[in-house]
Amino acid sequence: MSIPTIKEGSIPPGFAAAAGTPCRWLVSLDYDGTLQNPSGLPIQPEFFKQMQAWREDGVRWGINTGRSLDYLLQEIIPCSPVLPDFICTCERYVYIADADGKLLPQLEHNAACHRHNAELKHHLAPTLHATLSELRCTFPQLEWELAVDDPLSIEAKDSETMDALLPHLQPLVTPACTIQRAGRYMRFADARYSKGTALSLVLQYWQLSPENLFIMGDGQNDLDAFRMFPLAYCAAPSSAHPEVLEWLEHRPHVRISREQGVLSELRNWYQERVQPVF
Repeated sequence: MSIPTIKEGSIPPGFAAAAGTPCRWLVSLDYDGTLQNPSGLPIQPEFFKQMQAWREDGVRWGINTGRSLDYLLQEIIPCSPVLPDFICTCERYVYIADADGKLLPQLEHNAACHRHNAELKHHLAPTLHATLSELRCTFPQLEWELAVDDPLSIEAKDSETMDALLPHLQPLVTPACTIQRAGRYMRFADARYSKGTALSLVLQYWQLSPENLFIMGDGQNDLDAFRMFPLAYCAAPSSAHPEVLEWLEHRPHVRISREQGVLSELRNWYQERVQPVF
C-alpha cells in the first residue's frame, strides 16, 4: 500500500472511530516498543476491537511518540482500521480528532513548538556539530549518524552506543534545552515541550483529570509524561529501559507493570479504574 508523504502540521488522511459517548477516559500509548511489538510486528487486531468496545464507556486512545507524523502514519495506516483519537509527534506536536473523526493539528500550539525549536536549532546546531566532529575523531568505533531531516537528532547503532555518546553531549544541555531520548535515538529540544506537555494539551481539550488517564511507554522520553501525571495509571512493558522501570518502582501511587503486552495492562486498568465507576 503506497501512502503519499504526510507533512508535519497537515491533516492526516483517514478518520478516527465515531465519537459515540463523550470522552471520559484517555489512553496514551508510546508507539515503538510499546503499542508496536518490540519485534516489529504490526498492531494486533484485538487491540482495535478492545478500543472500539470501550468507546461506549467514554474511552478514547492515542499515540504519544517521538516519531514524526509521516514516519508514524506510513506504518500504522496499512494495519489500522481507524486512526487514533489523538496523536502527539516528535514529543511535542499535537493532533486531536474532531466530532467527525478528522485529526486536526492544534495550530497555535504546533506553530509555537516549531518556532521555538527552529530558534534552538539556529543557536545550537553549529556547536553540536562541532562537538560531534570531535567525537567522530576521538571515538571512531562509535557508530551513529545525524537524522537526515533534523540536525538536532542523532541515531546511534544501538542503545549502548547512545549510552556512550550522551555523557559527551550532556554539557550542551541548558535550562532552555533538553535531551529527548528513546533507546538508540535522541534529539535536542526546546525544554518547554515534551511528551508530558503535549499530553497536557490533550487532557485540556477533553477537560479530563489525570486520574482518568492511562499512560504506557518504554523509553526515557516517556518519563516526562509519567512525572507530569503521577496520579495517572502509568505502566511500562517488561522491555522498558531500566531507568523507566526504576522510576515507576519508586512511586507508590503509580501502577507498576512488567507485562509484555499492552492489552493485558489496559484490561487491568479498566478493571481497576473504569469498571468501578459504572
